[in-house]
Amino acid sequence: MQTLTLAQSQLSAYWVADIIAFLALIAAIVGGALAFKNVKVIAEQLEIARWNTLLSFEQDMATRRTKFHDLALDMQLSETAQPKFLQERYDEARESYFNSLDRLASSILRGHFPDAEMKQDYHEAITEVVRAFPDDFDTGTRYRKIVKLYNRWQDQG
Repeated sequence: MQTLTLAQSQLSAYWVADIIAFLALIAAIVGGALAFKNVKVIAEQLEIARWNTLLSFEQDMATRRTKFHDLALDMQLSETAQPKFLQERYDEARESYFNSLDRLASSILRGHFPDAEMKQDYHEAITEVVRAFPDDFDTGTRYRKIVKLYNRWQDQG
C-alpha cells in the first residue's frame, strides 16, 4: 500500500514537472518570437539609418561641390580680385570637396552601401574628378579611397 501511495505521489510530481517544463517551453517560444520581431525592427531601422547617412553624404558633397565650382568660376571671371586670395579659397574648397568624396568612397569600400547601386550613381562623378585633377590623385595622394574605388570600378568594366 505504501509503495502504491509513493508511486502516485511521484507520478503527481512528474506531471507537475512536465506541466512546468511545457509552460517554460511556451515562454521560450514566445520570447524567441518577440526577440526575432525586435531584431527585425532594429535591422529595418539600421537600413533606414544607412540610407539617411548616404543622404547626408550627398548633401554635404553637393554643398562642397557647389562652393568649389563657384570659386573656380570666380577665378575665371574675376579680374580685380587678388589671385592669391582666390587661389587659397579655391584650394580649400577643392580639398573640402575631395575629402567628402573620399569619405563616401571609404564607406562604399567598407560595404556600408551596395556596390552595384553606388557604382551606378557615383561612377561618373568619381571618374570625372579623378580625370579632371590627375595631379591630386597621383601616387602618394591623400585621397587613397577615391583612387582605390576608381580603380576597382574601372577594373569591373
